[in-house]
Amino acid sequence: MLTRLAIENFALLKEASLDFQPGLSVLTGETGAGKSVVVNALALALGGRADRELIRHGADSCKVTATFENGGKPLRIAREIFRSGNSKIRINNATANLTQLRASVAPLAQIFGQHSGQLLLDEDNHLGFLDNFGSLAGVAEAVGEMFRQWKSVGDELRRLRNRREQLKTERELLLFQRDEIEKSQIVPGEEEKLQAERKVLDSARALMASSSLVQDILAAEEQSVATMLSLASRELEKMAAIDNSLSPALETAAGLQLEIEELRALVERYGSSLQDDPHRIEQINLRLDEIYNLKKKYGGSEDAILHSLIEITERLGDRPDVDSRIELLESEFADLSGKYAENAIELSHKRRKAATRLRKLILKELADLAIENGGFEFEFLSEDDSQGVIVDGRALRPQEHGLENGRILFSANPGEPLKSLVRTASGGEISRVFLALKSAEKANHSLNASLLVFDEVDDGIGGRTAIAVARKLKSLADGSQVLVITHLHQIGRLADHHFAAEKGAVGTRSEITVKKLSGPEIETELARMVALPEEA
Repeated sequence: MLTRLAIENFALLKEASLDFQPGLSVLTGETGAGKSVVVNALALALGGRADRELIRHGADSCKVTATFENGGKPLRIAREIFRSGNSKIRINNATANLTQLRASVAPLAQIFGQHSGQLLLDEDNHLGFLDNFGSLAGVAEAVGEMFRQWKSVGDELRRLRNRREQLKTERELLLFQRDEIEKSQIVPGEEEKLQAERKVLDSARALMASSSLVQDILAAEEQSVATMLSLASRELEKMAAIDNSLSPALETAAGLQLEIEELRALVERYGSSLQDDPHRIEQINLRLDEIYNLKKKYGGSEDAILHSLIEITERLGDRPDVDSRIELLESEFADLSGKYAENAIELSHKRRKAATRLRKLILKELADLAIENGGFEFEFLSEDDSQGVIVDGRALRPQEHGLENGRILFSANPGEPLKSLVRTASGGEISRVFLALKSAEKANHSLNASLLVFDEVDDGIGGRTAIAVARKLKSLADGSQVLVITHLHQIGRLADHHFAAEKGAVGTRSEITVKKLSGPEIETELARMVALPEEA
């Protein structure tokens, strides 16, 4: 239940603080007085669109605070819009987002504006009215979610079937690439080592000749370095025998002889290790060609080849075998198909039971609303589909909202055949059918809001019909809370609480004021409402 609505700098309304109680409340005022401004402010608090154009001229922001009593506990909603375009939402002083706001207030209030009756003028909405009446909205949403999953799996299945060969080719290529790299056993640095080895093998004969020449220079029998150094050592030995200061020179010569021998032995071993091996050169060339081709295909280096192997392996993990995936999807599709059919058929049965009860209640409500002996029927419409769900031997096309659509058939006069409500009902009749639907929901205990706000849904009616509508609104407010924005004095007279909006000049500006009336003020306002048609 709404207990208080505080409004600041909203449109032409500078400030208002309104207290509400259970029962029927009306908000009246002359045309253009700002009655709908109050409704729009409440709509903002309930999660309506935040538009900075709502901010009163000259103010930096506007703010609406709505306080509800929910299960014995207060729920305070505050919403503020700033000139910058930003906005704030607080629920019981805690910051919240729009989704949280709408979830919090959804069970608390419903607003039916001047154009709410137009919902009935679109037959696509009629099934929703039936589902709301029968408390089937949750069941219908579950069926819808099942349909969306079923469709999603079906779409993927069709896509995979269409791409089966392409995916197989892609997978076969990945498998080939993985095997190609794994079999190559690439090792970082291998190419560099092979090139160095090939360079040596290509020059093996020249290196052998050079090795032999170096050995001859170092240790041949005649005029080698070793021979000449030996002669020099013998002469130094004679000299050191005379002058022992040459002993270090003699030691140096001995060391040089040893180093020359070690150098000769090293060159000899190197020369012995050399092979003139054309077969090995061919092996190296083949391996280098293999590495070159792999580098060209997989990134330009040995490290890039190995990184490509990792990526290919991951892609193979993300691409299960196409046939296995199709088989899995076919099983899932069949399972979802069966579940959808089962739940959609059950929903259809429940809808038909709800339609029977709705008809009985609506005919009673319409009689109360001065449409005696009127006619009302909910007509179900289904489409044939050879691949659809079988119901009583008929294959029906599955849809997100179930196996059927529907429309309301209506007759305002006895003896007239039932026809589409959209094509036959007048504006006043549409308003009364809409009110009858809300009353039927209450009678069926499926009205899921403690506050109902009607913004001039009584438009286009008067006289005896206005009295009937007023009584119905009064009945609807019994045990709950109803706020009606109206210009009909018949409704005003039955109100438990009366508010009035007025627009006047304050200085050079227009300003809206809203206040709760009492006693003589109510009588004055009702008298004004009665006089309006005559003055017009």
